[in-house]
Amino acid sequence: MIKAITFDFWNTLYKIPADKCLSSIRIKDFGAILRQAGLEFSPEDLRVAFKTSWQHAWYQQRAYGLDITPRGHVKGILEKLEIPMTTELEKAAYEAYTRALQELPPVVNDGVRETLPLLADKYRMAVICNTGATPGVILRELVKKDGLDDYFAFMVFSDEVGFAKPSVEIFDYTLKKLGIVNSAAAHIGDDAITDVIGAKKAGMKAVWLAPDEDWAVPEADYHIWNVNELLKLF
Repeated sequence: MIKAITFDFWNTLYKIPADKCLSSIRIKDFGAILRQAGLEFSPEDLRVAFKTSWQHAWYQQRAYGLDITPRGHVKGILEKLEIPMTTELEKAAYEAYTRALQELPPVVNDGVRETLPLLADKYRMAVICNTGATPGVILRELVKKDGLDDYFAFMVFSDEVGFAKPSVEIFDYTLKKLGIVNSAAAHIGDDAITDVIGAKKAGMKAVWLAPDEDWAVPEADYHIWNVNELLKLF
């Protein structure tokens, strides 16, 4: 019997509008900070440095369940550009890198506002988020501003705990805080590896949210196309 439901953040609870590009904003703002410090790099140099940092973080996350925090992203970019690290530059670069989400905030995903209140009446709920380029402290503020925080007992962000999906650790950590055994919990997310495989390895039910796919991840217990379909499952 399911007693708890956990939610992925990106492309599950929230989505970036299809016609917007956060990475372009980050690169633009990062380049401006470097120019203020008297350092000039071409847009291509910056894109390569960003891509190298992101790929490293992506690999560490998916292969080992380790989290490379936003500060780690910034450090990797500066190292790729061979820029000597100073406290002042690191602070300015970090602020430019992480504030992009505030310039272009994501929007609540389809079906979320209608679904969460009804599920919260029946289940303990939490968020399990691989933060990526935006720290949990900013994402918490976003969830609170949108009035969704009351539906969750708490939110777990990978940059705050040091491990990330698909690591079993982050699922175990969350369910322990909820006071629910893993077999009595379900996880909803859009990523076949981090959300579906991760949840199954943790002994949970896995719900794959994939609105653009007409096939199913074999490991998923359910495949849904909209968050509101959860009301039929639970």
